[in-house]
Amino acid sequence: MKKLKFIATLFMVAIMTMTSMELTYAFNKSQIPIYMEIGIYYEGTSKSTVHLKSNNGFEMGRFPNDEFISLLDILDKKDIILCKDSIEHQGGYHIQIGDTFNNKDEALDLLESLALLENRGYLVCEQGWKVFVGSYSSREDADKDIYIIQGIVNTDVKVISPSSTRIQVLDLTGRPLLMFDNEMDIYFRAIKRGNEVPLLNIDGKNYRGAITAKRLAKSDMSIVNKLLLEEYLYGVVPREMSPSWALEALKAQAVAARGTAVSGVNRFRSLGFDLCNSTRSQVYDGYNIEHPNSNRAVDETRDKLLTYNGEIVNAFYHSNSGGHTENSENIWSTPLPYIKGVKDDFSLNTVNSSWAEVLTKEQIKILLEKNNIFIGDLLDMKITSVSENGRVLELTVYGTKGKEILIKEKARTVFGLKSTYFTINGQTANNSIDENIMVKSNNDFIMPIELDSKFLITSSGIKKTYDNSNMNIYSGKNYRNEISSSPSPSSHNDTFVFNGKGWGHGLGMSQYGAKKMAEEGYNYMQILKHYYTGTKVE
Repeated sequence: MKKLKFIATLFMVAIMTMTSMELTYAFNKSQIPIYMEIGIYYEGTSKSTVHLKSNNGFEMGRFPNDEFISLLDILDKKDIILCKDSIEHQGGYHIQIGDTFNNKDEALDLLESLALLENRGYLVCEQGWKVFVGSYSSREDADKDIYIIQGIVNTDVKVISPSSTRIQVLDLTGRPLLMFDNEMDIYFRAIKRGNEVPLLNIDGKNYRGAITAKRLAKSDMSIVNKLLLEEYLYGVVPREMSPSWALEALKAQAVAARGTAVSGVNRFRSLGFDLCNSTRSQVYDGYNIEHPNSNRAVDETRDKLLTYNGEIVNAFYHSNSGGHTENSENIWSTPLPYIKGVKDDFSLNTVNSSWAEVLTKEQIKILLEKNNIFIGDLLDMKITSVSENGRVLELTVYGTKGKEILIKEKARTVFGLKSTYFTINGQTANNSIDENIMVKSNNDFIMPIELDSKFLITSSGIKKTYDNSNMNIYSGKNYRNEISSSPSPSSHNDTFVFNGKGWGHGLGMSQYGAKKMAEEGYNYMQILKHYYTGTKVE
């Protein structure tokens, strides 16, 4: 009986342990953010001013605890200008009337009492509520006006110095409507009427959600679109995959894009947002690009994410694998257990499953120099290492002034190639034929010495050479392996032919492969599991 109790106890411990392990890998939905902040303009595209339009006016507010709280309505304006408050934009200095108020209504009461100032006053949201008058490009100009204002109002006035965080809100005539400090996380959104989607227009593009401007040191304003995660995906999926494709492919794309978004939260926080709107994150194009098919794919996979051992997968994807995907460490550096190379016949015989590019020696030299690689006149290029999946790991370029080894993705980006899945003049690292060698002396290459089918005096007698691939040269002090192949017969010409497969980095899901799988009846979960090793959809 004791033995049975002991066995039962062990069984219960095992069950509890297994349950604990399962809980360890359980997916936590709290990891999914409600809102995303997307950089629309930033860094090189940042703005000193931006024009916002809305059919029904605007409301200004904040998002404490992911809920929009309206602070102020601007109902009578369908156009507003956000402008950084600075001396170069006819601002910087202002005159404050009265104290700082804890609520908007007290500040409005003061503003309405200043009728004699002829609408020159405006509200400011800056660590409370204030009333300012004017915008002055110098302290002297503000000091001149302050004496006039003191004779009109019956309260304290003072000159306010420039701030690197203030943003003006102007009407189309340039008159200040209000001002805010971007550290207050103030947003503007369109006022909704009826069943219409409230939209904000920026430079001809419509966006859901809210817009803010964030000033950064030594930069103009970053313009940021804050919107619900699912609404963000409405503007991503049709830019990353044609909405005319089969629904299950679009669903797979929606889940992959959602994972990329969630895993990338705060990636650009130093610039004031989570993700950007370009391929540095994933392409986002706002409301205008939305399509019923892709919106449906997002809606029917709402909250679905790809996970590996309970962790959200950063679901990399690309256009076409060319027949085989790649391991993450063979493209970048970090090995990811769910991004492993898989055979992918679904991507064959489709757009960009194969391609060719021809470059002359002069074109290659120009491209190298554009990337700050200076090796003189081009002599040869050799693929010197490939991955187990067939993609280039090292491409060695030889010139009259030295050589350069292009590693992984650099092997394609320097030359503008579609992928690293290529050969050069029909040669790969595994079948290249080295017919000549070049001896390096004083950091310069001298003329190549042809050694194939030649007789050499060796320590064991006179030998005829057939294969140079394992040959070393004795320098008089030691054996040197610092020799390199000279041009193969096909590259004695002035052109190099790159024959390649696929388009993109080759990691994760092939979009054209997903299209083919969906057309053959696979559902989106089967598509995702094919491309992401050991994952599940949760």
